[in-house]
Amino acid sequence: NIIGTGNDLEHLKRKAGKNIKFLGWTSESGLDEYYKKCKALIFPGEEDFGIAPVEAMACGKPVIAYGKGGLLESVVEGETGVFFDKPNSESLAKAVQKYLDNSQIFNPGVIRKRAEMFGREEFEERIRRIVEQS
Repeated sequence: NIIGTGNDLEHLKRKAGKNIKFLGWTSESGLDEYYKKCKALIFPGEEDFGIAPVEAMACGKPVIAYGKGGLLESVVEGETGVFFDKPNSESLAKAVQKYLDNSQIFNPGVIRKRAEMFGREEFEERIRRIVEQS
């Protein structure tokens, strides 16, 4: 399933096989249900931060991500996900296979704990420490 929309949606629909479903925009509560049911989140974009991978990790799900940008800070290779190094289908396919070959190593509790590092409470605590040190 592919959730969301974007500039390449029509192009991707034309290229997709019959096993690919495009679900379009989904509400936050609906998205949460998909995260809970998925095996892993594939995140092929390069973002400064990328909230979707952290949301998936908060549900205990590993992330298969393009290894650039802010995801290098949130996703930990072999612990909370798998990276691919080139923005192409071959590199992504290798990363998906790596995940499938090693899916048993991903612990939902460990993944959730990593996501908590990016939550509101942790953010507020870090800001509080910075202010107190000033």
